[in-house]
Amino acid sequence: MIVVIALVILTIAIVVGILAIWTSRRGGKEGKPVVNYRTFFILGIALVPFSIVLMVVSFIFQIPFYIHLPLFALGIIYSIIGLVNRDKWKAI
Repeated sequence: MIVVIALVILTIAIVVGILAIWTSRRGGKEGKPVVNYRTFFILGIALVPFSIVLMVVSFIFQIPFYIHLPLFALGIIYSIIGLVNRDKWKAI
């Protein structure tokens, strides 16, 4: 079970890394990278409940819950970054 959880976390990290590289190569005006802070907020809001569910599942199966704390912290940090830069959000 721990291997499955580790693979899920690794997959999420790889997907986030690929998205970060893809968005950094997609430049805006004067070659500056385009940052959509609304995406940070949406990703943060999605990661918080996901990590809470994983922590509850960890409690049920008696797996250490602190394995999922980095996802929870990342969700909180992304939400804060998105909210602080709310005036720079781009419409979908």
